[in-house]
Amino acid sequence: IIGLGYVGLPLAVEFGKYREVIGFDINTERVNDLKMLNDKTFETTKDELLNSKFLTLTADPSLLIEANIYIISVPTPVDENNIPNTKALEGASKTVAMNLNEGDIVIYESTVYPGCTEELCVPILENNSNLKFNKEFFCGYSPERINPGDKEHRLVDIVKVTSGSSEDTLLIVDALYREIIKAGTFMASSIKVAE
Repeated sequence: IIGLGYVGLPLAVEFGKYREVIGFDINTERVNDLKMLNDKTFETTKDELLNSKFLTLTADPSLLIEANIYIISVPTPVDENNIPNTKALEGASKTVAMNLNEGDIVIYESTVYPGCTEELCVPILENNSNLKFNKEFFCGYSPERINPGDKEHRLVDIVKVTSGSSEDTLLIVDALYREIIKAGTFMASSIKVAE
């Protein structure tokens, strides 16, 4: 999981209860706070962090080489003209690309405009990994469904939209999220539709 904010952290914690997960953030202070069980976003509890026994927290991007599925959940704030700032998204895509191996899947959760994954992010992944999209690596998109601070409607209780760049990828992405989402999933017909 790339980005340990109010979207990425609950994902990392939930997946970390069942499978090996690397939770990565470029903010070393944030990672250290989480390791000390001090979640300043209040999206998880100390008990939830403790129960996520397969979760490794790090600010070291070299550990990402061990992953085969990457979920990017970095912020995409908008400016006064409602234009999204994709700087963090581009940086995260570059970081993942440096660690991408053949057969890997990159799933985006960041809030983006329709077409962003395939038009902006995929070229960054291709150019920095020397791998070909939909031949050597694949992508998915699953919009974040977190309502910050809402303790009643949490990650596992909200239906998750899933998508993939190929039929096989869609099935893998959907099965992955079904492991943790009690409310179920909805498979979108394409990445752009999910966006």
